Amino acid sequence: MAYFNQIAHSISPKSISRVKSITIRLCVTDCTGTVYFTDLLLQGGSVSTGWIGHVCEIRWTLDG
Repeated sequence: MAYFNQIAHSISPKSISRVKSITIRLCVTDCTGTVYFTDLLLQGGSVSTGWIGHVCEIRWTLDG
């Protein structure tokens, strides 16, 4: 039987500068078969919500 787990973590950069890279390590123990790591959502801000805006809600560059 498949078991899916959603995990949300807040990560604070060590300095004020931009994040240059992110390393993700997927650890799988005591199993056989194939594991697919499918989705990763990066959000700005201090609260992880899991919410993704629809394209009609995004203000475009030419909208002013």
